[in-house]
Amino acid sequence: MLDYCWQCGTQLVNVGQFYQGAARTREYSVPNQQLPPVNNGYGQNYGQNYQPRQATFSVGRIAAVLGGFFLFLLFIGGAGAAVVYRVVSRPPVPRYEPEYRYRNPEPQKPSVKEKTANEKLKSGNPSAAFQKIWVDYDVREEGRLGMRIHVKFSVYNMKEVDSYLAIYFEKADGTKLTGNNRKYSSTDGQAAVFRLLKPGFEDTIYNDLKVFMPYDELSLANGKHDLKMDVDLIYENGDIVEHLGYHDFQYEKK
Repeated sequence: MLDYCWQCGTQLVNVGQFYQGAARTREYSVPNQQLPPVNNGYGQNYGQNYQPRQATFSVGRIAAVLGGFFLFLLFIGGAGAAVVYRVVSRPPVPRYEPEYRYRNPEPQKPSVKEKTANEKLKSGNPSAAFQKIWVDYDVREEGRLGMRIHVKFSVYNMKEVDSYLAIYFEKADGTKLTGNNRKYSSTDGQAAVFRLLKPGFEDTIYNDLKVFMPYDELSLANGKHDLKMDVDLIYENGDIVEHLGYHDFQYEKK
């Protein structure tokens, strides 16, 4: 049997063969209200045991929630600022201008089909095959300002043959340039530079044969000039072995 009321906690009193019931629930429906003691009919008064639940507020919990909210706003603001900085404040891409004012197109391919290396070697006649040419401008050798010319080519059937790499200078329209002294000119007075060759094998490859031409050996007036180089392989007596190609360039004399 129950000794206390399951609703309000009031002790139940044994009256004969029945228990005294608890006071009606409606009398305890208002929280925090002081109710009069209940008489059980035998001169005993029992006060109610009902204790309303106290409302509690946690300052720490509120502070934690507010702190997390502000951290989230700070993260979003920082991410947005980083995106804006990268888009708006991106430095411009630098542009580099060439240090010299010369144009160096690749030499034009001949319209006539050339013989292959094997065909030239099997023919038994001295021959050559041109690969490419490139130039370093505004360089000094022995105190003189000029251009260093690089040539890559191969020779065939020329073991121990005295020969020269010859580079002649002329205007773009084919007019020959006159040399200032015999060291930098051909027998007919054209401005030119030479490199002595004597291959040690029948089939010899020159990956980077260099020659130097001083600017002051070119008889030109002040101003810009469209010029070209005529590159040949010649015998010691001046007869041509093979024409290797042309190379266009622009020179400005001040």
